[in-house]
Amino acid sequence: MAASRHSRLLDELRLPQTQEDPEEAARLCGEVCRKALRDLAPALILLPAEERRRAQALAAYALVLFDFARQSGLEGERLSQINRWQFHLEEALAGEPAGQPIFLCLQLEERRRPWNREALDGLADAARHRVAVRRPTTAEARTTELERFGTALGGALLGTDSSAATELAAGLLRLFSLLDLGEGLRRHDARLPRRELPDDWRMAGDADLAVLATAVRRECERARPSLRLARFKELAKAWRPAARFLALAGGRLLLEVERRGPAVAEQAPQLGVGARLRLLLRARFL
Repeated sequence: MAASRHSRLLDELRLPQTQEDPEEAARLCGEVCRKALRDLAPALILLPAEERRRAQALAAYALVLFDFARQSGLEGERLSQINRWQFHLEEALAGEPAGQPIFLCLQLEERRRPWNREALDGLADAARHRVAVRRPTTAEARTTELERFGTALGGALLGTDSSAATELAAGLLRLFSLLDLGEGLRRHDARLPRRELPDDWRMAGDADLAVLATAVRRECERARPSLRLARFKELAKAWRPAARFLALAGGRLLLEVERRGPAVAEQAPQLGVGARLRLLLRARFL
């Protein structure tokens, strides 16, 4: 999520204040969510229609939050954007005119099943933390921020805390940070711990390449246990096939990241159509 470019779509996503089209709003949120998930987007197919819309609305909301957090500019300006976004959500959930497609989708889901307010607040807090802490200093600090965000995301999506959902979210966030490593290095905000990849790291020779290779390998090692399938029996039945696909596809991509090592910063791996279909069938009938 940290690499989202969703803020550039805000004008496109904004609905006229006098006309609210739930189907168009859902389509736009779904498009944003699929683009963000990339090779993992087929997981949405495995969700019941109502849960799919709920997941897409929440993902679009969180993507905007973290897009604000990651933009260039003064820290105070970014925090103000996050606070306004959170305030507009609170207004929409209280029944005020939504105006914006994301808030309309969230508002409709609120009527169907109320959102976990504490978890939604946790997402905004995680975005504010992202503003304040450009990069984690240690592996322990990175794990803590991922657990905080994963708990908020899982709680908002499922309505209750789930250690299995938190762990899966943390593993996938590690994976996406590795897939987006090239962009992170370019912007000097790669989510690898500073102690493993210092801020002043520059590719100038074999020694620098070795430092990056070690940092990538260690992050892969930390991500791998989070993508195990064994714990998904804890999840509600409707969510298990999607979670299995996320873990299977994420694990396949992680293996390729590990194989490429530092070269992943030049070109991130992708899953072919055939691989996605095979994993989709396996996740559905496993």
